Amino acid sequence: MPVATSLADIQINKSGAGGRPAATVTVDSGVSLDKLVGVLQKEITRNSLLRKKLGLKACTACISGMDLDIRHRFDHVMQVDLNKIG
Repeated sequence: MPVATSLADIQINKSGAGGRPAATVTVDSGVSLDKLVGVLQKEITRNSLLRKKLGLKACTACISGMDLDIRHRFDHVMQVDLNKIG
């Protein structure tokens, strides 16, 4: 039986699809909402250095101006080197 994991990957772009800062969070299916909210607060909303790098001037209680995309992690991920495709 597979062991449940509790991992979250956070990818942050200064300029996402909407032209605003964007964070894409990929989580395992076993992650609880409480844990996810805690991670988002610690790593994004309360991280003053990150907010400064992204140009966000909001208080630590909100993430105004940042798009947030939360996704489930896939079981199988393929990485393809496009330079090797003919």
